[in-house]
This record gives sequence, C-alpha cells and structure tokens, in this order.
Amino acid sequence: MSAWRDDLRGRVRAFGRALREPGPERDALLLLVKAAMAAVVAWLFAVHVLRSPVPFYAPMAALLVVDRTMVRSISASTQRIAAVVLGLAFAWGAAVLVGVSWWSMFAVLLVSLVIGRWARLGDHGIQVPSMVLLSLITVKGTSEQFTYLTIVETVSGGVIGVAVNAVVLAPLHVTKPRQRVSALSRQVRDLLVEMAEGLRDDWDHDLAQRWYRRGNDVADRAPSVIEDIHTGRESTRLNPRDNLRKIQVDWEGYEHSVNTLRRMLWQVTGIARTLVDAGEEDRHQPAPSPTFLHRYADALAAMAVAVEQLGRHDDAADHAFATATQEALKVLEELREEVRTTPLRDPDAWPVYGSLISDSLRAVRELQLSHDVAAVPTDTGPLRIDGARRGRLPMAAPPDGDADGRSGPA
Repeated sequence: MSAWRDDLRGRVRAFGRALREPGPERDALLLLVKAAMAAVVAWLFAVHVLRSPVPFYAPMAALLVVDRTMVRSISASTQRIAAVVLGLAFAWGAAVLVGVSWWSMFAVLLVSLVIGRWARLGDHGIQVPSMVLLSLITVKGTSEQFTYLTIVETVSGGVIGVAVNAVVLAPLHVTKPRQRVSALSRQVRDLLVEMAEGLRDDWDHDLAQRWYRRGNDVADRAPSVIEDIHTGRESTRLNPRDNLRKIQVDWEGYEHSVNTLRRMLWQVTGIARTLVDAGEEDRHQPAPSPTFLHRYADALAAMAVAVEQLGRHDDAADHAFATATQEALKVLEELREEVRTTPLRDPDAWPVYGSLISDSLRAVRELQLSHDVAAVPTDTGPLRIDGARRGRLPMAAPPDGDADGRSGPA
C-alpha cells in the first residue's frame, strides 16, 4: 500500500511539474493529449466519412503512431500500415486458395507469426498475425469489403495521427539534452573540485570510496545522455516547427563532450580507486605522502577548470582551457620527475604514485584531444569555433521563447 501511495504521489507531482514548467513531464503529457486527440479525430473520420460500421482501426492506428519525434511517428505509421496490409492480404489469399479449417488456420497463423517478427515491422509486427486471425474468424478471410475498409481505415488513421502530431506542437526535444549535457559537465567538475579539496585536507578511505562511487554513478549516466542527444537531433528532422524557425544545435559537439567526459571519468575513478586502496587501515597499498597529495590536488583543481571550459569556444574560454591544461600537465610532469629522482621512504609506494600520475595525464590528454570538437550549451546557445578553425559555420542560438528550444543552463 505504501509503495502504491508513493507511486501515486510521484505521478501527481509529475503532473504538477508538467503544468508549471517545460520539461520531460510536459512533453509526456502533451504526447498523451495528442494521441487521444488523434484517436478522436480518426474515429470521427471513420464514422462520418468512411461510414464504417465498426470504426475501430482508424482510431487505433492514430493512437499508436503519435510518437516522440516526427521521424518515429512516420516510421510507426508506415510499419503499422504495412503490417495490416500484409496480414489482411495473407489471410485473404490463404482463404481463397485453401479455405478455412483448423489445419489451414494453424499453418497460416504460424507463417504470419514468423512474418510478424520481421525487424522492419518493429513493434507493429504483431499486427500481421492479429489481422490474419481477425479476418479468418470474422469473415473467413474472403470478404473484400472488410479487407478494403480495414486497410483504408488503417491508412487514414495513420495519416491523421502523423498530421495531428505535426500540427499540434510537433515534438521538438531540445531542452532536455542541453540541460543534461550541462549537468554532466558540472558533475564532473564538482567531483574534481571535491577531490582536490579533500586531498588538501584530512581525506580517508571512506571519502575516497565516496569519490569512487560518485565517479562511477556519473559515468553510468553518460549513455542515457547520449540517447537524449540522439532523440533531440532526430526530433528536428521532418519537423514543421524546426523548418519554420530553424534551430541550430551542435548535436555532434554535444556528443563529443559527453563521450570525452565519460572517458575522462574512467581515469578519475581509477584515481579514486587507487586512493581507496591507499586509505585502507591495514595498508595493503602504501599511501602517498601529504606533500605529494597537496601538489597533486593542484593538478586536479586545474583539470576541474579545464572541464568547466570544455566545449566553450569564445576567446576567454579558450584561454582559460589552455592555461588550466598546461598547469595540470606542468604539475604532473614535475611530480613524475620528483618520484623518478627522489628516493622514496617506502620503495613499495612507487606504483601508487605512478598510477595517480598516469591516470591524470590520460585524463588531461582526453580533454585536449576533444577541445576543438566538443560543445556544451551556454546561455546564448552552443558557441562554436569559427568556420576558419572548424571548417564549419558558427551555430546560432535557438530562437527565444521556444518552450522546447530554450537554451539550457550554462
């Protein structure tokens, strides 16, 4: 009962957010409203225009083809129409050639189930055996009027569903991926800042363990951010709203940023894992000296600045990025030279120092390699390097006032 109440409260809160502000909850609510609207319009069309005695297929087709993007909506409509036509044609052909009996129905259904698993039909493949069964048991597969009217209803319902999805605020998912790219960048920066501050203070095994878990959690979110970027890019294709007011977003740059941050996090979690082992009370692995860690914290702090500037391509950001990465590399090179030339109190500690330095150097190089191609949202849109440096035209910000195309947080 408690879980049921929590679920209900969560849904109520989501509904409230959908009414108050743009976001995924409002997108989902709008999609549901449009699906219901498309089904009603298709039902009215089937009743008053097609004069269908059982106006079911048109509203069902309209209901099922309203999707998150116009590309998916058109694809779903095409798949559903193809599945219905295949099912009805197969049922009609089988009934005419061999008639309807238990053995012919078994054979026809078995073949239709195989056809329904065709990948090109997607989720609508189930319509093939469904239409075969419906046709065989209602009109014995031989009614041309039933077959014709069902196909016409399905086609009209699919067209109506796509049209409603396009005309009534065509889905344009720009805000969410921009917000998530910005959030991921902030989370990586905050983790590096926290690690730098912790190493200058009294860090311990538990704190290092928290850094390790936090780094893994942030890295695990990267694939879903990439998925949101792909959805956002797809939502601009075949979209009337985007065609009327062109929204130029550097989707490729966003994806480069997320992939870079994810690869960098692999190195950062490696650093945290080394510190976890070094901070254990039984000391299976020697801990680095406080002097080394204080200096090493400077490199992490510089890396945090570089992450903050990654994907921003105005002159100030470029300068800050270059300065931060150079500072991090300088500190790490100095530490590597000290470890190489200075005798260690504990000779078994050299792998710890080597691991920390190597992971950090790889993280900095990941940032440097992606600097020119990465992009992140800003208050004025995804700023890009000019055409002479990137071989592309600079990108404009989304149009002001577009609920789905607002600039994400910087």
